[in-house]
Amino acid sequence: RVGGALIDTIPMPVTRTMLERGRQRFDIFCSICHGQLGDGDGMVVQRGFRQPPSFHLDRLRQQPVGHYFDVITNGFGAMASYASRVPVEDRWAIVSYIRALQLSQNATIGDVPAGDRSKLEGR
Repeated sequence: RVGGALIDTIPMPVTRTMLERGRQRFDIFCSICHGQLGDGDGMVVQRGFRQPPSFHLDRLRQQPVGHYFDVITNGFGAMASYASRVPVEDRWAIVSYIRALQLSQNATIGDVPAGDRSKLEGR
């Protein structure tokens, strides 16, 4: 938070290494509830525990990145705080990966750089 408001920009450069770290940490800490794609169907949900919302709902795709950092840090609803288990840098890496998941599940051909579209359109 800055001045009480959730921030809407990740406060460090998002690199491939950061995204890979975020995927790894997401798989370890988050996917058991949120599922591999972030749609809320993780293994504990399949075993009868409360289902978290999908990260792909419009209301969650529109949340600022500070929302996700805050939830990881402080918990929300049935989710406990992960502040003692996930370092700050890893929390931002997870947030970056969540944004990448959201983009991947809602992308259109228009999101692909023009120079790469022909590779996809030709298939």
